[in-house]
Amino acid sequence: MLVCLTGPASAVAAEDIVVSFDGARLEFRFDVLVQAPSADVVAVVHDYERLDRVLPLVVESRALGPSGDGVERVFTLMRGCLLFVCREVPHTIDVRRVNGSWSSGITVPDLSRVRCGQFSWRIDEDDTDAARSRIRMHGYLEPDFRVPALLGSTLVQWWVRGEFDRSIDRIEHAARTRDSLALPASLP
Repeated sequence: MLVCLTGPASAVAAEDIVVSFDGARLEFRFDVLVQAPSADVVAVVHDYERLDRVLPLVVESRALGPSGDGVERVFTLMRGCLLFVCREVPHTIDVRRVNGSWSSGITVPDLSRVRCGQFSWRIDEDDTDAARSRIRMHGYLEPDFRVPALLGSTLVQWWVRGEFDRSIDRIEHAARTRDSLALPASLP
C-alpha cells in the first residue's frame, strides 16, 4: 500500500505500516511517499552522524568506517520505553549502499544487543512528481533480551508502528529543510 504524506502534521495510518511481533522477532515493512526530493531524502537517511534527528529512538549515532567492500559500519544507541519497561540498545549495523537500488543493513551481533537483524530500503523519485520521494523499507530484528509477556505482541506492534510514523514525518521534515539541524517543537 502506498501512503502520501502532506507535511509535518501528517501521519501514516497504523494499517499502512505492517508490523508483526511474536515475542522474539519483530518484522516490518512500509511503502510511503514523502514531500521531499529523493536526493534530499537519501542524504538525510545516510547521514549517520545525525540519525537522532530523524529516528526518535536513536539517541546517538556515528559512522565507524568501512568494514569491507562497499560496506559502512554504523553504530546507533537506541533508547525507548513502553509502559514501565525501558531499554537502552546498542545496535551496530553494516550498511551496503547501492545507488539507484536497494540499500541494506545487517546487524553485527557481537557489537549489539540485537541477536540478528536485517533490513532493506529504497528511496526513489516519485513517478509523477519529482518533488516527492517514495520510501520502501522492510526487515526484521531479534533483540537479545526478552520483552515481558505482560506487554504483549499487540502493544509492541502498536508502539513500533507509532515510532515508524514519527520517523517518516521526521525524515520528510529533515529532507525538506536540510540546512536546519533542529526539529521544530511541533514534531514529536
